[in-house]
Amino acid sequence: MESAFPTALVILAGDFNTLSEDDVIARSALCSIVDQPTRGANKLDRIYVSDLCYTSIKVVPPTGKSDHKAVIAHTGPALRTISKSRSRVTYRRRSPNQHALFLKYLPNLDFTIDASDSDNVQSNFDEFYQKMQCLLDQFYPQRMVTITSTDPDFITPTIKAQLRRKNRLMRAGHVEEAGAIAEQVRRAIIRRNMMQLRRVNTRQCAKEAWAKVRQFTKGRGKDSSHTNPGLTAHALNNR
Repeated sequence: MESAFPTALVILAGDFNTLSEDDVIARSALCSIVDQPTRGANKLDRIYVSDLCYTSIKVVPPTGKSDHKAVIAHTGPALRTISKSRSRVTYRRRSPNQHALFLKYLPNLDFTIDASDSDNVQSNFDEFYQKMQCLLDQFYPQRMVTITSTDPDFITPTIKAQLRRKNRLMRAGHVEEAGAIAEQVRRAIIRRNMMQLRRVNTRQCAKEAWAKVRQFTKGRGKDSSHTNPGLTAHALNNR
């Protein structure tokens, strides 16, 4: 039996600082729709709704002087991130073929240092560093890749380049080679996340440890973007 009273939409938004998200949900019976950190690794700026009325939630850099990111809740066509910043960074690609060429060249490398003259120690070191730099540039030349502010924390220049190469191979129909690169990217992301988790002292600060875990696993559990917006308590009561 349908209620004679219209269903009210309740939206609670703001900076919740140290308020626990679980406590807010338990006391208000609202649904949290922000699943990304808004200040550092913390999710302080949140939006709670009584009905899933938004189809797109984006966390973007602020337009003013603030250490909090801005949260955009939107219904309609997807929005473009206007304030997205891009930066060109350098990296050195490493592959088994490059390692093999480098190891093949090493036996033929002739590099001697005159250790009898103690006055030329600095010049000898400078010559050594210059030679090592030349070897790096010869076998592992520097490359450029674009990193944006919307890329996840685990995206390094090397991983970004691998993802672009995988996409090119997929478009060219080289599915097996693209799958091999995808596996390399997966292992690289796991190693990077494990390195960040090792820096957290779980014995002294369990809260920080769980915050890191939620940062890496966000979006894998409850995700408002995959929830049916028409499935509400009012609709279930009418069935």
